[in-house]
Amino acid sequence: MAIIAILIGLLLPAVQKVREAAARMSCQNNLKQLGLGLHNYHDSNQYFPSESGSADPAPYNWVLAILPTIEQGNQYTTIVTNGGGQSVAQPVKIFLCPSRRSSSSGAVIDYAAAFSYSLNIGAVTNYVSNPGNRAILNTSKTTLTTVTGGAGTSSTLLLAHKVMRPANYVGGGNNDTGYATPPYSADHMRYVDNGASGSNAGLGYVQDGPNVDENHMGGPHSGGSPVLFADGSVRQYQYGYTDSSGMNDDAVFQSLWSYNRSYLVTPP
Repeated sequence: MAIIAILIGLLLPAVQKVREAAARMSCQNNLKQLGLGLHNYHDSNQYFPSESGSADPAPYNWVLAILPTIEQGNQYTTIVTNGGGQSVAQPVKIFLCPSRRSSSSGAVIDYAAAFSYSLNIGAVTNYVSNPGNRAILNTSKTTLTTVTGGAGTSSTLLLAHKVMRPANYVGGGNNDTGYATPPYSADHMRYVDNGASGSNAGLGYVQDGPNVDENHMGGPHSGGSPVLFADGSVRQYQYGYTDSSGMNDDAVFQSLWSYNRSYLVTPP
């Protein structure tokens, strides 16, 4: 029995590593599919959807806007016809990070875009005066041409994980109410400034934990979590990442969301 227990103890970490590797790969694929949906929306409308809302065909938010471009057109029609609401929404598999939850978790989403407001306050203002930065999915009718003429699509973030407390993976988080429930932005938009409280205070992209401020960004994967760039590429973003600019990790993370930044910052 002792030998069997030792063998199980040796095998368990290996099994967990395999499972996490598979979950990370599935998560990367989710973001890739979301990127295709956002770009397909752009191809059809000549601009990206945005949380600023009223000028766009979708009357609610970027999540609902891309439902028709990810083969969820019927769900889009149902939600819009009923004026929104979780009662008529259905789970979408690519919205869910498998390291957190499965399709049985309801009509929620694990990925978020950044509020433009949060790009223009600390920590970045400790290094850049009046940055005037804008995030793609929080600025109405942003085009690929505009992004290409700015920081560049391969250097500008579109989506990352919203940070969560593990206890809220199964529900109960104030900012995890579902992508079809008003106020919509609280569910899938996040702040990336240094104003978080709790264990991620003053930090950028962090790992999920029991005391994180869920208004901000972070992921469940060890070491770092995948993010989506505006060129459609999905890359691993290490927690605490800094580049050669001299800025701290939060200022770098803030800056990478800005498509119109005029200063140099390097993505991972």
